[in-house]
Amino acid sequence: MAVQPRKDVVVIGYGAAAGPVSLELAQDGRSVIVLESGKRRTTEQDFQRGSFDTLRWRTRGEMLPGPERAPMTYRKSEDEDALPASYIMASTVGGASVHWSGQSWRYYEDDFRVKSRIEELYGDTGRLDYLQEDRAAIQDWPISYDEVEPFYEKAEWQIGIGGWPGNIDGEIRPVNPEEGNPYEAPRKRDYPFRPLRDNATDLTFRQGALELGLRPFHVPTAITTETWTSDLGITRPGCTYCAFCTSHGCWNASKSSSLVSLLPAAEELDNFEIRTEAHVIRLNHENGRVTSVTYVDEQGDVHEQPGDIFILGAYTFQNVRLMLHSGIDANGQIGKYFINRPSIKVSATFDDRYLNGWNGPAVQRQGVDDFNGENIAERKLELAEDAFFIRGAFIGSPSQRFPLQTFGDHPDDIRGWGAEYKDYFTENLNRYISLQLLMEPLPYEDNYIDLDPNYTDRFGVPAARVTNRVHSNEERMGRFIHDRGVEILEAAGASRIWGRAEATARPTMTHDLGGARMGDDPANSATNRYCQVWTMPNLFVGGGAVAPTMSGHNPTETIWMLSYWMSDAIRNGKVNLDDASDFS
Repeated sequence: MAVQPRKDVVVIGYGAAAGPVSLELAQDGRSVIVLESGKRRTTEQDFQRGSFDTLRWRTRGEMLPGPERAPMTYRKSEDEDALPASYIMASTVGGASVHWSGQSWRYYEDDFRVKSRIEELYGDTGRLDYLQEDRAAIQDWPISYDEVEPFYEKAEWQIGIGGWPGNIDGEIRPVNPEEGNPYEAPRKRDYPFRPLRDNATDLTFRQGALELGLRPFHVPTAITTETWTSDLGITRPGCTYCAFCTSHGCWNASKSSSLVSLLPAAEELDNFEIRTEAHVIRLNHENGRVTSVTYVDEQGDVHEQPGDIFILGAYTFQNVRLMLHSGIDANGQIGKYFINRPSIKVSATFDDRYLNGWNGPAVQRQGVDDFNGENIAERKLELAEDAFFIRGAFIGSPSQRFPLQTFGDHPDDIRGWGAEYKDYFTENLNRYISLQLLMEPLPYEDNYIDLDPNYTDRFGVPAARVTNRVHSNEERMGRFIHDRGVEILEAAGASRIWGRAEATARPTMTHDLGGARMGDDPANSATNRYCQVWTMPNLFVGGGAVAPTMSGHNPTETIWMLSYWMSDAIRNGKVNLDDASDFS
């Protein structure tokens, strides 16, 4: 085994969770090595030459690692045998931030204090008993929105996120076609540029929402809409609206990612190095400290990389899997409280117009937050007891509807093959809309990640096993949100609407959180407020694994924010690398 030169900081993975912290610690003068299991793909060599290939990137998943490198299995309960499931997050420099859609949100103020908020609203109503019966494990975050607001701002101006502000210093802006979300948390600074323009799909959704008295807005997007230079001095061109976006690397470097927004600044530093096709298989530790990692290179040779600080910057499943395989369980807290979104569906076609949903990126979209978080608390209290739920969902109008993405979605009375289906598909592809329904699920004791004893990768590391089922809160929420989506499309003039109100569990859906949640108490959390593992103080966990609760919004901007938050704590001595309970 080859032992590599010791580094101050060893980062495992290079996606949204790793980009900011690895750059900031290198800028602080520390020697930083990033070990990324995937290949280095670039705008010039890979995406400019081959991005417009749905079969290559979306259907065949060329950026995905495959079961031989990142296996995972899934079951709904401990009574079932877990079976192999698809892993849909990229293994490449930049991680999933290379192929994501770019929808980019700050969390609500109340998203950081879900437990406190629901107790304030419903604690005296007798409506919360069912959560205890379902073993919901809701905790407030150990951090507040006010504390992390500057780090959200830093992410927006270094990485590149555009939008219309809805709330600057508490002033709610009026909701006009070119302005923002009235429900958003207050910000100190405007977005650096405006969001993507609207297309026919967006304007149709907006029409229906306005008819119902809702407050639609254009969602914030991490896609440059003009030639723009970040606070790091990196200049990128504006979006060309090519539509080959989600599941694709951006041919124009307009879609913000750790690859194009942060890595160029990091690689200007002599003390930063990224080593690709370096597959980490173990965290080596002794006397409560990580001492080194073991990794396998592309030739199959085994290496040891020693360091002082270790940061897990891979995706949720891989961070949890690596800790468990290395015998790090943080007092039994690693793997617990897994959260991802159940699926519901509302789709429609319009006889009187073309929507041209293929014409533009997926996040070229309008949305409503009227039913998100606790924005309709009074209305929910009017529901029957067996229909009441906590939290809510964002509803929006995605685009990028290519034939290979859309072909399986059709009304129940249309046969999904043969001449009848060809005629239906030909007539309706450009008249079709399917809503995005981002429900906020809760953490539960019986939803978790552990190691599967029956499946391993090619290096002998056990697969991540996901145990995840839908509970009554999400079932009730799904029915309610489904019906609101139907109402919006009816008001917009849809001729045919179909879908599924039954919330369906899934192993992974790109918003996969929990497994190493942060908290104030080592008895019910894995890390402290700075993402530092309680039982292993020189180990930090990046990404969505540390989230105690979810949100009705996409988590990527919050993952970037947490990476800046973590790096600030390390740089400024807010953490004690010998004692995770000693922090300021």
